[in-house]
Amino acid sequence: MTASGPPPVREGDHRASTPAGMPLFRQEVVAQQEAQWLGTVLLLPRASHNVVAVFALVAAAAVLALFWFAEYTRKARINGWLVPELGTVRVFAPQPGTLVQLHAREGMEVKQGAPLAVLSTEVQSEELGAIRREVIRRLASRRDSMAADRQRQALLFAQQLEDRRRRLEAVSQEQALIAQEFELQKARLSLAAQGAERQRQLFEGRLTRWDRLQDATEDKLRQAINLQTLERSRQALLRDRMLLEAELRELPLKHQIQMAEIDRAVSSLEQEIAEAEAKRQFVITAPQEGTVTAIQAEAGSTISSSVPMLTIVPKGVKLEAQLFGPSSAVGFVRPGQRVMLRYQAYPYQKFGQYEGTVASVSRSAISPSELSQQLSGLNSLVGTNVPVYRITVLLGSQTVRAYGEAVPLQPGMQLEADILMERRRLVEWVLDPLFTLTGRWRQ
Repeated sequence: MTASGPPPVREGDHRASTPAGMPLFRQEVVAQQEAQWLGTVLLLPRASHNVVAVFALVAAAAVLALFWFAEYTRKARINGWLVPELGTVRVFAPQPGTLVQLHAREGMEVKQGAPLAVLSTEVQSEELGAIRREVIRRLASRRDSMAADRQRQALLFAQQLEDRRRRLEAVSQEQALIAQEFELQKARLSLAAQGAERQRQLFEGRLTRWDRLQDATEDKLRQAINLQTLERSRQALLRDRMLLEAELRELPLKHQIQMAEIDRAVSSLEQEIAEAEAKRQFVITAPQEGTVTAIQAEAGSTISSSVPMLTIVPKGVKLEAQLFGPSSAVGFVRPGQRVMLRYQAYPYQKFGQYEGTVASVSRSAISPSELSQQLSGLNSLVGTNVPVYRITVLLGSQTVRAYGEAVPLQPGMQLEADILMERRRLVEWVLDPLFTLTGRWRQ
């Protein structure tokens, strides 16, 4: 070790150099000079110091490389649900009632018009019991009575028709006989007329007596009267025949009118029975072909008309994710961006995440109060009065791989989604404020 520096200055020397007896330097300066007369102390470098220096350089280079080459993707985390592409059919009861029988089962495939449930709105009375059932019974009794009247009217019509036909046949036969008698009577009249003419000629020739001429003339008159009597009988039979034929034509019309009146009465009673039966008990059918899910009713429970009994997923439709996020989360969301989906029913730590693609983003906000009851859980996610935007995501897969099997996804499953919006290097994210200002200056 070597020491360099000016020799120490003694205090007496300073005092001697001042004419007025005052020190030339302050006491602190003198003390500092006395402490440094040995020079600066230098430490010899060790091997550990070199290792630390190299490690620091490598770490600094690694950090710089990380900032320069590493990338980070900005994500928007939004919650949502799985829904069919064409929506679901929610089945409501047309009026409140008691569920008597439930035909539908979870996951059941149903055709359009298939019975799903039977509801009852029966009213009980202490004296009559089930009032509407009693009303239906009495209406049915009246309907059965009208049906019996219809059968009796049909039997009466058949009898009347048969009677008119027999009478017409008898009149026809009598007409035939009268016609024969009429022809015979005409012949008799002709003979009587010839006999009277011959007696007249003989009487004029004074070949016969007057009484014979008179008898012949009277016989002619009798035969003429008989012919007129037969003619009146012919006309009477003709009138009877015409009346019978008219009755035969009118009877079916009258019968049809009577049957129509009875049918109208029966139809009116059946309508009243149907209305009473509909008020007492009615069947809810499937409005569309599909799969039954989300059954919220059970036999014996009271059903409200404002709460859906069950939901039908249309057959053959695919599921899609509907995300609902506030404006702060959807500002940079665009169609075509990748989405990572995590289903609550299948924890992503165990079953992984699944990809999707943003299909559309709504241009207008939706109030949570306007959403269906299925989406009422959004209130706890974004707030009761915070408007949300609907984001539709196409699923990359309609199934989840669980324990080696492809399990189909179900409508209504809740999920959490990360929308991958923008990917940059770390250095770009760090310098983003500067880039923003630069962009503003350029504008």
